[in-house]
Amino acid sequence: MKRHSVMEGDGQGCQVMIMWLRFLLPPQGSLEVSLSQPTRSSSGSERSLLVAEEMRSLIVEKGPGPVEDDPDALVKGWLQREMRGCMKTPWIRPRKYWFVLTPDSLDYYSSNEKGARRLGSLVLTSLCSVLWPDKQLYKETGYWSVTVFGRKHCYRLYTEHLNEAVRWVCAVQKVIDSKAPVQTPTQLLMRDVEEHRDSPEILEQIYRCNPILRYTSGPLYAPLLPFPYGSLDQSAPGPRSYTTLRDEAVKLFNSLQQLESERDPVPLMQGVLQTCLDLPPLVDEIYCQLVKQTTEPPAPGGQGDLHYWQLLTCMSCTFLPSPPVLRFLHFHLDRTENRFPASEMAKYACFIREALGKTKGRECVPSLEEILVLMQRQEMICTVHCPGAPACSVAISSHTTAEEVAQELVSRLGLSQSPNLFALYEQSRRREQPVGSATLLADVLTRFENLAGEDREQDPPCRLCFKHYGFLDTDNVPRDSLEFALLFEQAHEMVLRGYVPTSEETLQTLAALRLQSLNSDFSTHAPFPRLEELFPPHV
Repeated sequence: MKRHSVMEGDGQGCQVMIMWLRFLLPPQGSLEVSLSQPTRSSSGSERSLLVAEEMRSLIVEKGPGPVEDDPDALVKGWLQREMRGCMKTPWIRPRKYWFVLTPDSLDYYSSNEKGARRLGSLVLTSLCSVLWPDKQLYKETGYWSVTVFGRKHCYRLYTEHLNEAVRWVCAVQKVIDSKAPVQTPTQLLMRDVEEHRDSPEILEQIYRCNPILRYTSGPLYAPLLPFPYGSLDQSAPGPRSYTTLRDEAVKLFNSLQQLESERDPVPLMQGVLQTCLDLPPLVDEIYCQLVKQTTEPPAPGGQGDLHYWQLLTCMSCTFLPSPPVLRFLHFHLDRTENRFPASEMAKYACFIREALGKTKGRECVPSLEEILVLMQRQEMICTVHCPGAPACSVAISSHTTAEEVAQELVSRLGLSQSPNLFALYEQSRRREQPVGSATLLADVLTRFENLAGEDREQDPPCRLCFKHYGFLDTDNVPRDSLEFALLFEQAHEMVLRGYVPTSEETLQTLAALRLQSLNSDFSTHAPFPRLEELFPPHV
């Protein structure tokens, strides 16, 4: 197979490649970066995997002027830029500069005269982003702001006129939209792995020559996948506060590395899953990071390696990656099973493959209990209460719906011939609501766990209850049947919850009859149940 070295290119391409790899990988000696990469062929022609050619187009070489006669200028004009100051004065009053927007960059000059000195340039790529003017900031300062995010720089520009700010925003966004999507080395290598998956020798060379695909003990300085600069939605749900997608991706890799030495990795795993739920674009990134850390680890099958596989198992039962990442993940699972047959890693790989075929997305991350059973590749035991009957234990997985459990209980309790309908309910002492037929019970159990953690005194923790949902025929239910007992207990519950309006005198009579049915005639030695089990608490 033909190989090309970056060193054979011009000096500029070599520098760009070194900067890119230095940005992705640690500068220390923990990872040996090989600049010689395998080539990939397409339609008979060979193309290097290196991104030097792609990155070379991002470097804009410009002279000092002229400014007014620049034929590439799309928009130009005076704007005020916010400049950083010293520690005591973090921000200095904005200064006015002459800005010029070209098809490649946003530049600013000391003046608009011919030959003026260019003071700075922000290269525009498909990963850049621009924020629209903020009305609240205008009320506070009297200026409309235009914020442009680049890879290393962020330009905060100000103008007194709204139409001028909108004109700049639209022009910058149009340039960003015209740029070809930036692909990271990981994306290019994923495509190469898929293309040569039937060529073992080529695959081994790809993995050997590209440390970014393999386990690393050092930190990661940039995401494996491309994320827009400064484009995090600050309205993400949940109590957590996040910075940017790029920063959160790097933080998550640090969290993954902590798993190797954690005695109890469950809370850390749940935290990673919660971040992915709050920030869906990070799902693919975490999948790629986990594939990377489970590829050629220093101790295959060791505790640290298995923690990665266990988190990958939880991810597969919670989130479905995009098609390119899913194909790369399936290849990784197949490769692991072939290299380590009958090992724990192979068992996890088989479990993950089956889970990915059932996962459709979750409303909540797995509960602590669910994570524990997933780490053992087992099912959860869910307790379902029945009015007037003992509770039932049902084995469920991360993909079991409420309808499936209700049908199992109908069959187990001998209610298949009943014309009435049954369903599961979320029930507490003061409220209850039916569980949707397509709702995953694992999500319901996570909500129960969250409510229990809040320690709500006014509303005790919830439980699952199996009850009648549709009363189609109650007259012909045999009095000695289990269904009649369920109907009786459910009617009693409806009275206690106030669903059946009646007088206080009638409620007292029903409470006395209920007490007599439980304890027979009055006796000082008979145990007395709680009052709320006999009489509506709100009355």
